[in-house]
Formats: sequence, structure tokens, C-alpha cells
Amino acid sequence: MGLSVKQWRLAKGISQTEMAMKCGVHRNTYAAWEENPDDISVGNAKIIAKALGESVDTIFFKNESTKCR
Repeated sequence: MGLSVKQWRLAKGISQTEMAMKCGVHRNTYAAWEENPDDISVGNAKIIAKALGESVDTIFFKNESTKCR
């Protein structure tokens, strides 16, 4: 993963509370996503990416190798 979800949020100048509201979840739920990004479901990753105005690939797979051999 490139930047963390928290780093993306901070770069966009969004507070945790604002981000939680954009995602439609309680702030504690959003905070848990930032603390444990491995526990973010695909559906929640889509919600986060949309709230940040980015694609899921950009947020979660920017530096991942896409080569399959």
C-alpha cells in the first residue's frame, strides 16, 4: 500500500469526523478503519475512496505489483 488511509485523509484536509460523515459511519468505525486497514472490506474501501474522490486502486493498490507470473 502507498499512502495510508489516514495520510490520504490528512492530505485532503478532512477530519476524522468529516470523513466518517462522508462515509456514513460513526467516527469510531472510521477510526477503526484507519487503525486496522487490513480489516477494511472491499465495500468499505469503495466508500472510503469515493469520500476521498479517488479510485480504490489509487488509495489501496497504488504501489502494489500488478504482474502475475
